[in-house]
Amino acid sequence: MKGLHIIIYIGTLMMGFALAGCNGCGGKEEHELPKVESVILSSIKQKADLVTTEVRVRKLAIYDSSKHEKFELKDPRTWKYGERKCIVPVDVTIKYGYDLRDLTIDDVKLTDDSTAVVILLPEPKVIDSGYEAKVDEKAIVRMSSGLRDKISHEEVDQLMERAYQEVMKEDFSELVGKDIENNAKVVFVSIVKSVGMKNVDVIVHRKEEWKR
Repeated sequence: MKGLHIIIYIGTLMMGFALAGCNGCGGKEEHELPKVESVILSSIKQKADLVTTEVRVRKLAIYDSSKHEKFELKDPRTWKYGERKCIVPVDVTIKYGYDLRDLTIDDVKLTDDSTAVVILLPEPKVIDSGYEAKVDEKAIVRMSSGLRDKISHEEVDQLMERAYQEVMKEDFSELVGKDIENNAKVVFVSIVKSVGMKNVDVIVHRKEEWKR
């Protein structure tokens, strides 16, 4: 899809981490250390809620009262200036990525030789999305003649909503490619180091790919 800008950022990290285990048995106090996988998972959930890639998509919502189907959606680069229609630009912002609170203990694995931590990611999803409902009137191109009805403010609102719904049908995983996984790895490397595993590799896999 053309006419888009991708802005990468990593969700806010929330610092603060403390784990301890203590069980008494037969009058004797024994300290049980939590498993490495549990420590990493707890730290992930406490320090990072989300890892997202922000995608901004611009489309031209086109209204033509002379047609039976009055609505069209076009990429800005494909529209021809000779077309006599009402054109409304719509900018849709999508935050796409992972909610790390969806991870379970089964998604964090330490290799047998303890040289790497494997983290299995869930399917990425739309975390948040929306568009600016108030469009600058100067940005709307109205081309009307005596044979064409003028478009109302309500119809402009409907046009923008239609454009938004059409954009949301697109496959954002293809749009962002490996960017979102790379962002997640940056977060995980930082967290694994913070729990004292400085010389351990971090390997990120999609959960469905790991099962193959």
